Amino acid sequence: MAKKDRTEDLVQDLIHEEDWKRMNATAELLKRGPEAVRHLIAKGLSDGNARLRTEAVKMLGRIKDRTAGLPTVQLLKDPDPEVREAVTEAVGHVADAAALRALVQLLEDEATRDVASEVLGRLKDPAAMEPLVAMMKSQDPMARRMAAEALEQLADPRSVDAWVEAMAYPDLLDIASRSLKRISDLRDRIAEILDRLRDIEDTVALEEARIGVSMDLIALGRPAVTELLEALNDELWVVREAAAQALGIIGDLRAVELLLQKAKADRDRGVRESCIKALGEFGDTRSIDVLVEAVEDRTTRLAATEAMSKIKDITVLLPHVKLIQTMKTDRDGLVSYLGGLMLDKLEKLTGDIQKEEDPWDEEAPVAKQPGGAPKDE
Repeated sequence: MAKKDRTEDLVQDLIHEEDWKRMNATAELLKRGPEAVRHLIAKGLSDGNARLRTEAVKMLGRIKDRTAGLPTVQLLKDPDPEVREAVTEAVGHVADAAALRALVQLLEDEATRDVASEVLGRLKDPAAMEPLVAMMKSQDPMARRMAAEALEQLADPRSVDAWVEAMAYPDLLDIASRSLKRISDLRDRIAEILDRLRDIEDTVALEEARIGVSMDLIALGRPAVTELLEALNDELWVVREAAAQALGIIGDLRAVELLLQKAKADRDRGVRESCIKALGEFGDTRSIDVLVEAVEDRTTRLAATEAMSKIKDITVLLPHVKLIQTMKTDRDGLVSYLGGLMLDKLEKLTGDIQKEEDPWDEEAPVAKQPGGAPKDE
């Protein structure tokens, strides 16, 4: 039986009475990515067994596919407390814009507002800004206050106008005043950090300063993203490099599109390489075309190979098998190693990659059940 036909059984095996079955199911579902997500949502989240719903939510959190965001958030209304607790842990790994909008809407429901507020405060996801701004105009004073408290955690410079409007509500005046000051202070702090690079001429000193600047920007986290995106277009190459590195580590998805543009077209090779490395931190499938092109350039080949090896949905690598096979024979040992890793992942996905192409690979041993019997496929 083909592997894809067993995915539904693997979902059920997440609560199998035998440990090895549960462990095998977890490992196999992680390999199957989007296919596993579809089955976990369709079968696992709606199952009558609360234990399976709980394990399905946890599994979706491990796979980290954002298409699971909205179905997962909806289980915050599940009658079982263990399911709800699993959702609060997993949602940060899967929440997309639709899921965040749904989460904010729960602030108006007395039964769910406390847990929704807790999750929003934990996430601090900038994608929640617009629905939170809208909720601050709610007729429900408690929902309005909770939305304001969650928005305050974001400290997002884009929310300035919303805070100015919020000052019209007496119950939000203190939060609005505090948030406006914090945003102003943040902008000044970022400008101060980046200015440390502008007057240095010595190359060695500049590189040392760039590392320190990047670390300071990373420490500011997501509230710094808006200013960092502007810094990616700075005239000074070292400012662009520091911004790219910080954006990669912070991991805010708003940065992906601009990083793609700069990885492809920035006039400085070092900036292009820094943007490619940053894209690798996201593992986003949108980067595949830019990374494939960068692999062909010897100056960015290693960085692009590393970034390709981190892409979460490996199915996007399938059209590039020939290129990855050349990576495995590359003179650079790390490129060769990473190429081999990608081929191994693809072989596990399809079952036939590389068997004729690479005679040096040893055949993997057949997995066995306890007692020595070969494991059924």
